[in-house]
Amino acid sequence: MEEARIVTWFITGLRHEAIRLTKKYRGLHEHELLILNEQLGKEEGGREIREMVDTLAAKSDTQAQAEENLFLQEAFSILTPLQKKVIAGAIFEGTTEQEIAQELGITHQCVHKLKERGLNRLRKRFVPEKSHRQVEPYPGRTTTLT
Repeated sequence: MEEARIVTWFITGLRHEAIRLTKKYRGLHEHELLILNEQLGKEEGGREIREMVDTLAAKSDTQAQAEENLFLQEAFSILTPLQKKVIAGAIFEGTTEQEIAQELGITHQCVHKLKERGLNRLRKRFVPEKSHRQVEPYPGRTTTLT
């Protein structure tokens, strides 16, 4: 259950970052086109010479995908090589912990610990402290849920 919440949070964060960056680059692209299409000068006959720019607009899906990849690269850069393999297999590829253990030649328990430690490392880096909820199961006693 906790793993699903982390994955959901991670994907939502990726989506929001991709949207933000897409808007940013779309505005920059429009600004660049305005600059590139400005008048450069006049020919002898009085005709304006305009710079002709042949641009291929990148699809926003491709751009968003590239931005997601950058975010994932940043996130994975804080993990050990084994943690990267375990988390990529378990979360992105849907491989079971047992299958990952057999593939890597380590125990199931080791795979579980690697995944748990890697997710904790990601949580500490990307989840702000304010997101933890305070609950009061018994009067006068508070517990922190993550």
